[in-house]
Amino acid sequence: KPRPTENPFFYYFQKWVGDGIFTFSHGVGSSDNGHSWLTQRKIAANIFSKANFQNNMGEVFVEKSLRLSELLEREATAGRDVDIQKMFFSFTMDSITRIFWGEDADTLDNATCHYADAYDAAHRALVTWVRPSMAMLLQMSYLPWPFGGYGGLAWKIYEWRSPLYQDFRQACKILDSESNRIVRASREDPKLSSRRDLLALFLQSEAKEKFSSAYMRDMLMNFVIAGRDTTACTLSWAFYVLCANTEVQRRLIEEIDAKLPDRVTPTLKQLSASSMPYLNGVIYEVLRLSPPVPSDSKTCFEDDVFPDGTKIPKGTVCFWQPYALGRDPAVYSEPEAVKPERWIPFTAPAPHDFPVFQAGPRICLGMDMAIFEAKLVVAMLLQRYTFDLKPGEAEKIHYSGTITLAVCNSKQQDSHNLWVKPTKRS
Repeated sequence: KPRPTENPFFYYFQKWVGDGIFTFSHGVGSSDNGHSWLTQRKIAANIFSKANFQNNMGEVFVEKSLRLSELLEREATAGRDVDIQKMFFSFTMDSITRIFWGEDADTLDNATCHYADAYDAAHRALVTWVRPSMAMLLQMSYLPWPFGGYGGLAWKIYEWRSPLYQDFRQACKILDSESNRIVRASREDPKLSSRRDLLALFLQSEAKEKFSSAYMRDMLMNFVIAGRDTTACTLSWAFYVLCANTEVQRRLIEEIDAKLPDRVTPTLKQLSASSMPYLNGVIYEVLRLSPPVPSDSKTCFEDDVFPDGTKIPKGTVCFWQPYALGRDPAVYSEPEAVKPERWIPFTAPAPHDFPVFQAGPRICLGMDMAIFEAKLVVAMLLQRYTFDLKPGEAEKIHYSGTITLAVCNSKQQDSHNLWVKPTKRS
């Protein structure tokens, strides 16, 4: 990743998420030989085991899926449309508060969660303020210090004059306060040694690594953005695909009814590609067409050479586009078509060919968790409901301009809803 003093967006992004697995350097650009990055990955890896999927994580996902289904039943009975994307963002937030730091939340039913509210407010303000300000910030960065430069007086004045930046700053303060409260409560928990949530794993490791409250705040933020928004976006696009392609929805329900009769709660094994190939194909089509992070980049910290011989000078920023890669007609026939059968029989794509979850040393720790979670939610909801787009919504659907690829129901990207009509199955 670029250093915060090399990219205005990353400068403010780091003010939001801090120093963590998303922002730590781990290669030749690292000041500590990648120790901080590696430590965080090694400790966090303990929560992403298959045993934990089936027990701790699986139990949480099932519980929250049933809660989601219960709320959908209320709306379906009344014949009301629902913004299912909003519900998915609440579902994933409620799930990770339990999995990552052991607290219950019910934002699905609009219960107050200060952490969730501040997180979303900071994300919105960051994107809404920084992107239109990039040109001005870059120009001011070239002025002589202390008036110019990153974080210089010119930037401070520009920030002070912006109500959006003040919203961003206030949201970050609330996140700091809530994070300190969460960490303090966990340190004081007499049952800490028996807990298996992510924060507990880090606190249990303090015999070897002493972690500050600021470090814990940043660690949680990095895993929240990695594990909450991405899966919520995938679920949102999945249900858009199912609503827009009724034959795909019909065939998927047919498979679910055959493999999970009588609304049986699915297990990790039952949701595997070999057991439910069509469900697996639907999820991979969604990831291909609408990757949660559609564009990403790396900064070259020393001269390098690509495999094809292209020379990459030090300081070059290299972008790649999972969104475009998934639509390459040389790789995927009829790339704009939704064809789950293209993944049957299933062979996992090579990460560098399908970098939805990154590749190499930075490949996503939560990849298997995210796919399991998405499959479980899709299966449990389709056991109980069918879904249709609200009339008039299909032509509005567009992708968002946020860091993760949410659904917009506005070509101007100023409305972020996915309105669907749930119908109870008999």
